[in-house]
Amino acid sequence: MSATVKKQTKRNSATSSAKAGKTQGKGKQTKKKLIKKNGARKAHTSKKQPDSPVQPAHAFPVVAIGASAGGLEAMNELFDNMPGNTGMAFVVVTHQHPSHTSLLPELLGKETEMPVIEATDGLKVEPNRVYVGPPGGYLAILNSTLHRMETGATASPKLPIDYFFRSLAEDQQEKAICIVLSGTGTDGTLGLKAIKGASGMAMVEKPQSAKYAGMPASAIATNLADYVLPPAAMPQQLVAYAKGSYLKGAAVAAETPTVSAEPMQKIFVLLRNRTGHDFSSYKSSTLRRRIERRMKVHQLDDPNQYVRYLQENPHEIDNLFKEMLIGVTSFFRDPEAWVALGEALQELIKTRPDNYNFRAWIPGCSSGEEVFSIAIMLRECMDNLKRRCEVNLFGTDLDVEAIELARSSQYPDGIAVDVSPNRLERFFVREDSSYRVRREIREMSVFAPQNVIKDPPFTKLDLISCRNMLIYMNADLQKRLLPIFHYALKPGGLLFLGPSETIGSYTDLFETIDKRWKIYRRKECVSAIHVLPEIPIQSIAHEGDEAIPVPTAPLAKETRISTIIEQLLLDRFVPASIVVNDRGEIIYIQGRTGEYLEPSQGQPRHNVLEMARDGLRIELATAMRQATTHDNDVIRENVCVKSNGDFVHVTLCVTKINAPESVRGLLLVTFQPMSHAQSKPPSISSKKRNKVVVDDNAEKREREFQFLRESHQRTLEELETSNEELKSSNEELQSTNEELQSTNEELETSKEEMQSLNEELTTVNTELQSKVDDLSQANDDMQNLLNSTDIATVFLDRELNIKRFTEQSTDLIRLRRTDVGRPITELASNLEYDGLQKDCSEVLKTLVSKECEVRDKNGEVYLMRIIPYRTVDNVIDGLVLTFVNIDRTKAIEQLSREARDYFEGIVNTIHTPLLVLDDSLHVVSANCAFYQLFRLRPKQVEGELIYEIGNSEWDIDSLRELLEDILPKNTTFDNYEVNAEFRKIGHKVFLLNARRIRRTMGLPEMILLALEDITEN
Repeated sequence: MSATVKKQTKRNSATSSAKAGKTQGKGKQTKKKLIKKNGARKAHTSKKQPDSPVQPAHAFPVVAIGASAGGLEAMNELFDNMPGNTGMAFVVVTHQHPSHTSLLPELLGKETEMPVIEATDGLKVEPNRVYVGPPGGYLAILNSTLHRMETGATASPKLPIDYFFRSLAEDQQEKAICIVLSGTGTDGTLGLKAIKGASGMAMVEKPQSAKYAGMPASAIATNLADYVLPPAAMPQQLVAYAKGSYLKGAAVAAETPTVSAEPMQKIFVLLRNRTGHDFSSYKSSTLRRRIERRMKVHQLDDPNQYVRYLQENPHEIDNLFKEMLIGVTSFFRDPEAWVALGEALQELIKTRPDNYNFRAWIPGCSSGEEVFSIAIMLRECMDNLKRRCEVNLFGTDLDVEAIELARSSQYPDGIAVDVSPNRLERFFVREDSSYRVRREIREMSVFAPQNVIKDPPFTKLDLISCRNMLIYMNADLQKRLLPIFHYALKPGGLLFLGPSETIGSYTDLFETIDKRWKIYRRKECVSAIHVLPEIPIQSIAHEGDEAIPVPTAPLAKETRISTIIEQLLLDRFVPASIVVNDRGEIIYIQGRTGEYLEPSQGQPRHNVLEMARDGLRIELATAMRQATTHDNDVIRENVCVKSNGDFVHVTLCVTKINAPESVRGLLLVTFQPMSHAQSKPPSISSKKRNKVVVDDNAEKREREFQFLRESHQRTLEELETSNEELKSSNEELQSTNEELQSTNEELETSKEEMQSLNEELTTVNTELQSKVDDLSQANDDMQNLLNSTDIATVFLDRELNIKRFTEQSTDLIRLRRTDVGRPITELASNLEYDGLQKDCSEVLKTLVSKECEVRDKNGEVYLMRIIPYRTVDNVIDGLVLTFVNIDRTKAIEQLSREARDYFEGIVNTIHTPLLVLDDSLHVVSANCAFYQLFRLRPKQVEGELIYEIGNSEWDIDSLRELLEDILPKNTTFDNYEVNAEFRKIGHKVFLLNARRIRRTMGLPEMILLALEDITEN
């Protein structure tokens, strides 16, 4: 029994009983197959054949193989070199019509020792098995169990490979492996991205070895393929990849991580030196898995070896950088979240005026799907509200290649799974096997590379969409980014996070709009106004940092009660107080301060120095300045303040606040009123004693002191005015600086867009140049074609002006190259024909072609045709005049007529009846003797079959046979006797003689038939 028959028998046995197929004699059959192979193949295969499965049953990888046109040859080559005990399960997904009966299981069964089974509903995948997806539906996997998803009886699944790849990524995560083989289109590209996003592995067939390179080329263009190999080389690499510890599962890897902290730090240093980006603040577990996967690709188990490999191969650092940045994105990911966002956006747009400039920032935009999704959502919201806004969307990402893909705005046709048909038709243009975003959506979006950790953010934004980026960062970095997002948003702006992300303890910065889908609105708060966020440049992780505690639900009621009690105690026992900053701006007021403060005249302000009553301003300003400088409490007793026409005495105290962090640097000002006894003037006796001791200079010193006080007061007022002006200038400069910073960012992104546009224009220019070359070639071909016909041709426009002409036409009409554009009626002609203009105008009017014969001055005859010139769009755009020289033809016709007359004269003088027949035995002509003998007229004979002349008297079988052989066989006959009864002349006996008349003077071959009447003899 041959090896092929044995393998087929084994496959059938495995199909009927999977368990039996797994246990019966695998080793013997494998050995027999190896004996049948040639020497080189045998050595190669036996070397790869393991003695036991590579992976245990609970951790085996699942390999999805996608192929389309030309994929059978690639799969045969792949499985022909695949060992039978790899410890992996294989699922084959192809493009097949629903009504097609698949022979793929039988064909693949001849190439592999593994059982080949047709995938059915509820079939649990097992290692060392090949499962073939049935035609007419999608195939999915859940909990390692295959499920067939029907698509209808007549509809063929459009993208079954993408569908299964995505399902495999979600179910198997890092144990998912995909292989893209020969095929047309782009099926498998988006599925490959999903598998890479789940930390799986991807193989792609080399386009040079593929029969159809559409699918492999599209997959390679993502720059995510781990291996690009011919099918024969894939099994060895696949088995080597599966042997490592990477596929043991995330739980096992977490307990005993392969990459320790020290090698990881070295890898981060190499990444930072090569790319300028620091990954040390990202979650170590995620980065460790990505590094381990790259180590497994290169079959390295020691992290220190991988560090050396990175140092010796800088291109691997670039590959690792791409591995770190792999993001899972798609159009309208989590559709319910986009419905909630659409509602929030509509409410936000309602609050904005018409022609408003709506700005949004999408950090970590990857290849741009989310940016265009937001642009489409905004367009739909504006259409629903019948509002028009100018939209600027800023998509940024670390990956420059992803930014370039986003700028191209071209995506595989697999996006039809994520985008509704209405949106596809309205916002996308189909180009071959891909979709391109329409221009109206592209013009809303600007893409640029950016490091959200180091680079300054965009500002004055209405929306920030940061989905599934924070989950890759540690808690400290998240705490630094969220205040930056708050600072970048306008009041009422929206923050859109991923389903696994949250704002944490920053509930004072954002309020929740949709708790499930993580949509937040910016809140206004004191700490946000006075404390601006700082963007970290390097790692911000510090040991000992404590998170801000978040009150739990059971403590909420106690918190409210304690707040009320604290407010009551403050109102009763705490004197009137205010909290100000170092510039005197009021932050908080406690108690009644009307006796000491009053609003100043003019535009309302909230500066305590401007609101201070007479007698308090100087003391308060001095005390605030001393408290700010020396960090000590400053107390001023018995300060006399003018209030409501009277004077009150108060003890003023200014204290600098040093804790907590959120209010550090502010000043607490308290007003403690003094009792009447403390503030009453001295007794009369004391005054009298003082008057005695006061000398004559007291009045002078009093005036000097008063002058100094007034001068000091003026100086303070001028200083306050200057401070206000400086403050205003500083605020304007700060605002201008922010605007310049924003403008600079926009200019940088515009520069990138201009560069991209310039590249597109260069491409378009190249294409146009190619089209011009093709057009010139076509024009030369047409000109040579017209000249080769030797027909004079003239093209006229609707005004009868010359557009184009051939060289032959210059013999009839005196044309030069400079005559293009001149009316044909102004040119001299060699034709003896005066009706050319009239005939041309008539054809233009009636659109009916005209044909006539004309002569030139040399006497030569031409056949002139005038026909309308029709464009591709069936529009009349002038006339075409052709002049065919028929002078020679006319001469031949004249000669033919003369020869005919000559021969007819001879024939008619012969008294023997004669007939001339053509090749179909129709009568061409007869002489007078024939007409007289049979009493017939020419119209009864000429053009008729000889068998139908008269009353079919000549319909004789033997005669028919003789006549039909004359021309094909070049025969003759003599004295053929015809004895028949004729209707008009009675019984007659004729002897017939026939000869072949050869072709001459352009006439066809004919038959001459002579009749001799022998009735009387």
